[in-house]
This record gives sequence, C-alpha cells and structure tokens, in this order.
Amino acid sequence: MNTTTHIPNDIIREIISHINSKDINTLYSCLLVNRTWCEHIIPLLWKYPFNIIKKNPRKLVTIYFNYCDEQTKSITRTVNHNKTLIKYPSYLQKISFMKIYDAILDWVLFNNDKTENNEEIKSFPSKKDQIFSIMLSKEMLKMFLNNSPLLEYLKIDISRELRRRTRCEFISFSSSLNISLNRLNTLHCSNDNANNEILKVIAQSTTTIKNIIIFENDDWNNDNVGIVNSTISKLIKTQQGIERVTINQVSKGITEILSSLKSQKNTIKEIHFNHVSFGKDENALKYISDFSENLKELRFRNCYNLTNNVMKELLNVEFPKLISLEINNDDYFSNTENYPTKEILELIKNLGNNLSELILNTSSLSNSIFHHIKNYCNNLTTLGLDIGYNQLLLLFELFKSLNKLERFIVQSDGGSIHIDNWLKKIPQSITSLEVNGWIISPNGLNDFLNINRNKINVLSWRLPTNVNFNDYSNIIDNYIIKNNLYFVKSLQNHYQKGQYWDEVRIEFI
Repeated sequence: MNTTTHIPNDIIREIISHINSKDINTLYSCLLVNRTWCEHIIPLLWKYPFNIIKKNPRKLVTIYFNYCDEQTKSITRTVNHNKTLIKYPSYLQKISFMKIYDAILDWVLFNNDKTENNEEIKSFPSKKDQIFSIMLSKEMLKMFLNNSPLLEYLKIDISRELRRRTRCEFISFSSSLNISLNRLNTLHCSNDNANNEILKVIAQSTTTIKNIIIFENDDWNNDNVGIVNSTISKLIKTQQGIERVTINQVSKGITEILSSLKSQKNTIKEIHFNHVSFGKDENALKYISDFSENLKELRFRNCYNLTNNVMKELLNVEFPKLISLEINNDDYFSNTENYPTKEILELIKNLGNNLSELILNTSSLSNSIFHHIKNYCNNLTTLGLDIGYNQLLLLFELFKSLNKLERFIVQSDGGSIHIDNWLKKIPQSITSLEVNGWIISPNGLNDFLNINRNKINVLSWRLPTNVNFNDYSNIIDNYIIKNNLYFVKSLQNHYQKGQYWDEVRIEFI
C-alpha cells in the first residue's frame, strides 16, 4: 500500500519546510512522489525560477513562451507547443528584467545553432541577437505582469553597457494594458526615460508597494535624463503605505522624488541615499520635513556633494522617532572647506538620546565627535566609527558612558591597528564586535573570548600578515563547544593603497 497518499497536507508542508529551497534535486524527488506532493512542490520551484535555474536558463523561457501572445509564439516558433495544465507564471513571486533577458539571450544563441561549448560566442553575442533578446524580454515581462498575481518583487533594469550598445528603448508599454499587481511589495526601477511607460502602467495597477528602490542608469552629465522622475513621483503618490525608500546613484530629480514622499508621511520609516550626487539638488533634504514624523532610519552612504549647505537643511527638521543615523561618506568629500562637520555635530546633538544606532566616518570629523556622543547619545546600542590609533584613548573613554552598547563597528583600515592589548577595554555589554580595520592575533582573540562576557553573536577582524584562519580554528572550536554554538565563517581578500590583507567574519548561531 502506498502510505504517502495518507499523509495529511499539513504534515507534508512541515516536511517540505525543512528542505533548502536551493536543493533542486530533493525538491524534484518530492515532486515525483504523487499528485499531492506535486501540488505542494510546484509553487516552491516556480516562485523564484530565474534565481534557481542558473545553468541553461533557456529551458525556463521555452516553457514560458507557451503563455505569451500569439505573435510572440509565432516569432519564437512555439505556436504548436501544447500548454501544460499547470499555469507556471501564476506562481512567480520575484522577477528582474535582466534575469529574463539573460535567459532569453541564452535561448536565442542556442537556437542560432551556436554550441554551448563556445564560450567566446556566448560572451560576445551580436548586436542583432541582443536587440532580438530585448524585444522578446519585453513581451515576456508583459506576460508575467498579466499572469503572475502573486508577484511581490519587480526589478525593471538593464545594464548600462547593454543599453549603450543596442540603443534600445527597452521597455515600452501601452498605457491601456490592464494588469493587477495586488501583492507587489518591492519595486526596483531606474529613472531612465525608457521606463516611463511601464512605470505609468504600474502606477495604475497597484497601491501596495512598501519598498521602492530608485537608481539612475545613465550618464550623470546628460541633463536630458531623469524626466521620468515626475512619473516616479506620481507612482509614489498612488501608493497607500510606502515604508522604505532607497535612492541609488541618482544625480538629478532628487528634490522631485523627496517632495512626493509627503503623501507617505504616515507610513515611511526609512530613507537611504547611496552614491547619490546632491550637486543639482542642494536644497533637496528640506523636503524630508514633510514626512519625518515617523522616520526611524536615515542613511547616507558614499554620496557626492554632501556639503554643509546640503546638510544644514536637516537642522530644521524634527525627527521625533529617528533611532538610526548613518553618514558613511569616507573619501567622497572633495572639498574639505565645505565638509559638514558643524552640521553633523549639531544634528547628533538634536537627535540626542533618541538614537540607538549611530554610524559615522570620523576620519574627517574633529575629535569633538567623541564629546558629542558622550554628552548626547547615551542610549546607543550600535556604534560605528573610523578610529585612528591616536583616537583610541578617546574611544575607550567614550565606552564608559555607553552602558547599553551591544554592537561596535570599525569600518576603514584603521591604520593597521594591532588591538590585542586594548581588547580588555571593550565593554562587557558588546555581543557583536565588527572591527574589520583592526588586527587581532590568535592569542588576542583567545584572551578576548575567555573574558567573562555576554555570548558573542558576530566577530570580524583583520588577519595579521602571514597568518591564516587555521591559526584561529582551535580557539573558535573551543568557544563553540563551551557555549553550545555553531558558527558560519566568511573570508574576504582586500586590496587598498598598495596593500593586501584578509578579513574574517564569524557568525555564531
């Protein structure tokens, strides 16, 4: 008797929940048990198919062509293919235009009788093949938008190099296209003018976006680029609860985007600026005051032209709920005369004890930053700084006032500081010590872990010259046995200013 037919559905779901979603072989084995198991496995295999099938992705598009319109099937010569009983697009939850493009290009090259072993041909497809693949990708994207009601993540992207080579207005959509994206949670889109039509369609098709990521994929010096920001602004205004906004590599239209976020003032909690240039939007940050009431996170990472004139706008903004501030800009201030030292210090003073997380590049700030943190930010649980050797005494004096500190981060190379003799001054409250810029020897790590302290969750440090991780293995093994833990290790190689070094990160579980 086949006992698998009598297993209750919730038991099957519980069994399947313990299978790694990337373990394709095991999932396929489960698929073949019987019809009931098949019905449970199919949604798992087809919710992120382009992330799972990385070798020969053309196999995916061969199936998906069955669901495209008749014209596309005619072009791809799949008219006579029979549709399966299973509607695979209906399970899709995450899609990127470039993932579609890569899979279709693989299909185009294969069907041009170019062998799979000819890596030179596959690495350098013809312009004709690329344009044809972009055209088919647009049609497949339309099909997904029409047939994937569970879609949660949509990325509308194209590589800058590909667009320059093909000169394609790569995603054109009819505004009359009738789609419904009732579960769309995250939209990741560029402000290229070529996206204007599809963004208009999305604005008409959903009000559920909670996370929007906007990036610029064109030449910053091209002033004709970025007019689609008005469409993005309109899309933002149609949403009913955006919580997080990330602006990446954008150089124009920042003011327009920020001013539209007033419509989300009751829900927006985070805003991140990454590699943004404020050169053409010097007064943009003043519009944050329109939606700052519920803002909890504000982050600036490697932004250009983040001058005192730009930052002073934040001094007039009230942040009653802001608990995380990051100004991690390192070498991106080209004009030290306009460095916003005064404005950053004043902002920290204004935020005061509301802050639980503060991450700063202190290499360009005066030592008065330690005074400000000590006097105004006693509730910090996370602190990230760039510390030079001559600032260590100031840092350890600061630690005395931070009784709640749990996570400490050193971000830069820190001047190759050997920290063994200073580890005993690390606060007992620390559970995550991420000092990638500091060198810790095996003996230093052993002494640190043997100090009577809270259980460590994360450790990262720089390895000394001519030392590898094997020299730390016994120390880590003893710690995990003593505390009944497991650990996950990652090792990274770095090069900066003519020097090579390794950094290790360990997460204890």
